[in-house]
Amino acid sequence: MPRLPRIYLQGALYYVVAEADHNHELFKDNADYNAYLVLVNKYKAQYQFKLFSFVLMSNQINLLIEPLPETTISQIMHDINSAYTKYFNGRYEKTGHLFRERFRAILIEKETYLAGVTRFMHLLPVDTHLVKQPGDHHWGSYQAYLSNLNSNCAVDKLIMSIEPEQVEVDIKEVLDIFSLELGQARLKYQEFVEKADKKEIETYKNKLYSSSVVGTKDFLEKVKEVTKTALAAHPDQLEEKIEPALEKKIDQKAIYIFASLIILFLGISGFLLKGNANLKREIKEVVLIKDAEMTKELIASNQELSQELEEKYRADMVSYKAVALRLKQMQEKSKAKGELL
Repeated sequence: MPRLPRIYLQGALYYVVAEADHNHELFKDNADYNAYLVLVNKYKAQYQFKLFSFVLMSNQINLLIEPLPETTISQIMHDINSAYTKYFNGRYEKTGHLFRERFRAILIEKETYLAGVTRFMHLLPVDTHLVKQPGDHHWGSYQAYLSNLNSNCAVDKLIMSIEPEQVEVDIKEVLDIFSLELGQARLKYQEFVEKADKKEIETYKNKLYSSSVVGTKDFLEKVKEVTKTALAAHPDQLEEKIEPALEKKIDQKAIYIFASLIILFLGISGFLLKGNANLKREIKEVVLIKDAEMTKELIASNQELSQELEEKYRADMVSYKAVALRLKQMQEKSKAKGELL
């Protein structure tokens, strides 16, 4: 499937999903999780991107990033994942790819979807049945939103002897949506996440998993313009020379209409099939009648032909006898003349 070129658009985020190759594990123990977070910190400082949320799972990485104009999301993810692959292969004496093909990056309108996408990500471990509560997952950014310390949630002292890497999560913009008072904002965000409506989360899931761009109509138009400009200016430098795959908006009414059309089509098809069955039966009956009539005509024709042949045979026999008699008479005359001579 063609993919959206990695473009920069002000007021836009990238929801990045990177998965393990062939259902392998990306993280075998807590040290591996920690190593990945060290690399996130390193390249976050280098490229100065904002990280609004992250969730690491055994076979999947989820990051919500806002890059600067001079840095592409591809450059950021290539450096992080390449460095981690070298670490992983070196530690476990492996070779080859660790991640499945290239990562997915969904371009998202920040103003409309920022808080909702962070909530969706923090609920992923619950949705995949890793934990019962989002706060129970140790390798994500949820605790950064709830704690007085802006750190990842790998702070459980019972986890391991390795000192957890502290990842700076850019929580302020999200929490300010709920309240300018930090304590109230944390409480309201926790309620926002943990009392989320399942249908709303499913809606987010459908949007994020079926689209390359998620946003309002105006945002989608901006993406179109920026993509066309980028294609025209640098056609040889873009990763994909395609039209942006815009958000697939599913109209419930359209679904009902489509379903009704299918039912109508099936009804008509059933009627036609039934009609065809009746038609076939009628044709068969006509064929049988016509076959009987033709058989009778054929018998009559055969009888007539036989009679004609018999009469002709008789006529020919009469002619043959007449010719034979004539020849005999001529022979007798010739013989009489010979005796006279």
